[in-house]
Amino acid sequence: MAQQKQRLRKYAQEYYQMGNECITVAHDNRAALANYDKALDLYPEYVDAWVRKGITLSNEGKYGEAENCFNTAIKLSPIDFKAFYNRGKLRLKTENNDGALADLDKATTLKPEHPGAHELFGDALLKAGKEDLASLQWRLAEELKKKKKKK
Repeated sequence: MAQQKQRLRKYAQEYYQMGNECITVAHDNRAALANYDKALDLYPEYVDAWVRKGITLSNEGKYGEAENCFNTAIKLSPIDFKAFYNRGKLRLKTENNDGALADLDKATTLKPEHPGAHELFGDALLKAGKEDLASLQWRLAEELKKKKKKK
């Protein structure tokens, strides 16, 4: 049984990689989504596939479906940075400011060295009327970007 699950997980990873290639090489979201769906049929606990599917759906403007994917990823892995970051980004885009604040706060806690998370958290704080805290996050993002350039 464990061996079969391992094999399914391996096949799911192959479909996941094909989905990523559909986006990066062929620029074909429909084919990418079909591959992510196949990966998730084979291995429903595949957090990265849920996140990539959510990102792809979000890019197509299917925000409700995208949020469902991010929610599933977070249920499966409550400490997954990419799931919180992308759901926060989506919520900011859809004017769910309280949700965006919570998600981006969590994302910056999970990965404090990620400048994009601090930048988006600053944007969410500004929308919430917290200009001082927003400028602090933006300053942090700029410092992190400078630090990355030096490496």
